Amino acid sequence: MSGLTVAAPPGERLRLDHNERLFPAPELVRLLSRVPESALARYPEAAGLEESFGAAWDLDAGRVLATAGADDAIDRVCRRYLTGGRELITVNPTFEMIPAFASLAGGRVRAIRTLDDPAPLARTLDLLSERTGLVAVVSPHNPSGQVAPARRLLEISDRLPDDAVLLADLAYVEFADRDPTPELLRRDNVLVVRTLSKAWGLAGLRVGFVLGPRAAVADLRAGGAPFPLSAPSIWLAEQALALGDPVTSTYVAAVRRERERLVSALRASGAEPFESQANFVLASTDRAAALYRGVRQRGIAIRRYPNLPDLVRITLPGDEATFCHLLRVLDTTFGHIS
Repeated sequence: MSGLTVAAPPGERLRLDHNERLFPAPELVRLLSRVPESALARYPEAAGLEESFGAAWDLDAGRVLATAGADDAIDRVCRRYLTGGRELITVNPTFEMIPAFASLAGGRVRAIRTLDDPAPLARTLDLLSERTGLVAVVSPHNPSGQVAPARRLLEISDRLPDDAVLLADLAYVEFADRDPTPELLRRDNVLVVRTLSKAWGLAGLRVGFVLGPRAAVADLRAGGAPFPLSAPSIWLAEQALALGDPVTSTYVAAVRRERERLVSALRASGAEPFESQANFVLASTDRAAALYRGVRQRGIAIRRYPNLPDLVRITLPGDEATFCHLLRVLDTTFGHIS
């Protein structure tokens, strides 16, 4: 398992602990009342959604699988490639569902303990063997926000044994400086996971995707529920993709500005933030417990990891007024616990 035990207290007015987009795009909110009646009465069909998403990467629909969020995608990949005790190589800590699904699939988890690198090349290559079924990399990484260079991911894919794959979980890539998806999709042993939960602000729809080789995607399609997405989710996701950049661009730009300002504010308060390329900032401070309690008392939830007691993670709201409120609360709280 990942070693992360999440403390997420209920009842806060401002939730900055789940990396969600707080305020959905108005263009999408206006569409809620237009969901067609047929979406309620018929079994859902995701082929059109898969075709639309694949078009962005010049992929035919046979190389795209729509899933019930990124979680469903990761679960299917683990069940396909980790049966019979085959091994997963990943880092620890990481997104906790990766080692969880690996264990449920009967796989053995071989975790590299590090927060400094989502894909430590030498240590990953040292662990490769004929038992390796899957190497999983989250980039930007959760919880650190750091990225793995595309060339390193490609080098790992070059060294994988037969019938092993590299799983690149790119849930936060819209916030990063660079998107490696096109390069990764040129390899026949790489699966890319994407989601509409983060930059698109559609976490409640539970829409994710796996992109990859046709044969691998066909296996994953056969290895799960026949109708993983609801028809209203499919319809709204299709509308979001048709709108394109207006749904994400303003929000992503706001998050990137806030990220720089939050890093500066945390440093000024004596914390040590990681250089994030996601929609959150992880910081190390010996006052993590007091900071967590202090902002909670002031109505804000941030993420804390009791098994990593010096760390806190703060989601960026992507809204100027909300972000300024966050900065004021942090300043007040740090002042009270200094």
